Amino acid sequence: MGSAAVTKASWLGVVACMMALGAPFAAMGEFTCCEVKPVLDACGSYVKMGGDTIPLDCCMNVLTLRNTVMNSSENQRLACHCIQDAALKVPHINVTAYGSLPFKCGVNLPYQFSLTMRCDKYVT
Repeated sequence: MGSAAVTKASWLGVVACMMALGAPFAAMGEFTCCEVKPVLDACGSYVKMGGDTIPLDCCMNVLTLRNTVMNSSENQRLACHCIQDAALKVPHINVTAYGSLPFKCGVNLPYQFSLTMRCDKYVT
């Protein structure tokens, strides 16, 4: 199985897991983990391999995610958990590349991507 196929298979597994988590989160707020899927799809190769340039569609999806969650602290917290849970399931993630996504895309979020984000502090 080629590298791209492995990356795609890994992210598909993460998405399936996020979809399962989406139902309980939906009861608590408008945001669901399924809304993280476009970011995972667009940024998957970058967070695994890093590089000098982030794909434009990755940055556009990070921006869209930011615009989706900035309307409430609860949505910010839920997105944080979804992003962190997905990242923890990526084998051999490049933590530097993952952590640099918002900054390199020029997107301000209330948290920096990391494997140890303290998501619960985003509850009002």
